[in-house]
Order: sequence, then C-alpha cells, then structure tokens
Amino acid sequence: MKVLVGLGNPGIEYESTRHNVGFEIIDNLSTALSGAGFKLEKGRYAETAKGAIGKQAVLLVKPVTYMNDSGKAVLAIKQFYKLALEDFLIIHDDVSIPLGKIRLQKNSGAGGQHGVESIIECLGGEKDFVRLKVGIGPDPGGSVRHHYVLQKFSPTERLILDKIIEAATNAICSWSKDGIERAMNEFNGLDLR
Repeated sequence: MKVLVGLGNPGIEYESTRHNVGFEIIDNLSTALSGAGFKLEKGRYAETAKGAIGKQAVLLVKPVTYMNDSGKAVLAIKQFYKLALEDFLIIHDDVSIPLGKIRLQKNSGAGGQHGVESIIECLGGEKDFVRLKVGIGPDPGGSVRHHYVLQKFSPTERLILDKIIEAATNAICSWSKDGIERAMNEFNGLDLR
C-alpha cells in the first residue's frame, strides 16, 4: 500500500489558503478515486480514505493536527500499518518554488517547511520518504512569510493552482504506478505559469 499524506491545517478558516494545498490535492485525489470517503482515525491523528490507483492500494491521509505537528499522524500511520517510509509521499506547499511548478524529491531535508520538520523529528531523523513540493512562491521572506502562507489565492493565482492540482494528481499517480525516477523526469520540469 502507498500512503499519500497531504499537509495543511484543519478548520474552515484555513481552507483554500496557500498552506493547505496538500489538503486540496488529497481532496482532488479522493474525487478522482471515485469519491473515496474520509473517516477520522483519532488514534492516528488523521482523516483517512482508502482507494486504488490502478492495481495499487493507496491510503489518503489528512492530518488533523496543525501543520507543525504533522509528524504525529505520519508516525502513527506508519506504525499502525507497518509500512516502510519508501511507501509514503508527503504533499506540501513550498514558498521557494514559484506558483505553477511542482517538484518531486526523495530523502531530503525539510527546507524550512515546518510540517516536514515535524515529520522528520517524529521519525527520529529518518527522511526516506518522497515529497511532492507544490510551489506557492515567490517567497516574501522574513516575518511576512507566516501571513503569506495563510492567505487565500487571488482569482488569477487560483487559475494556475487548479492546473497544478491536476498536474500534481497525475504526478502522484505516476509515482504510485511507475516509481519516483519516472515521475521526477516527467513532472519536475513542468511550468504552468
């Protein structure tokens, strides 16, 4: 089974914000997988839904912790299902990548993304999972960044984001069926600006 974890913050006030693109992509995947329904798994700090991409079973995960505690859910899911980290794909926003681009990456540091920092910390420093970084930049930097990631997208940005959500969904399907190298080759150069 492959585990697809979208990072974000729970609650209506965070819906459609830059920091919640991971949730939006997971929701889009749920729709693509014939509306796989989410259920709360309290002991695993997440809402989950089961489905399949081709013949590959997948578990869609949306942590119900806030972004900075996402590691609790990833660790709990990993331990409960007894899965290798190689079977996990973490989907999150990245301010260092421009809006309109995505990047698949394996076994890398957090790069300042607090949700990924939490995951690495909860896993005892292990990083052998795949990340799908979704560009939300340009990075405003400094103290402005916190407010920037919690803003909603403008109508023009939303048009780009909708294309990126579809591309990210295709990249995830490619990864689950064909592996990381092929997915990276196909999607890391994509620019939908």
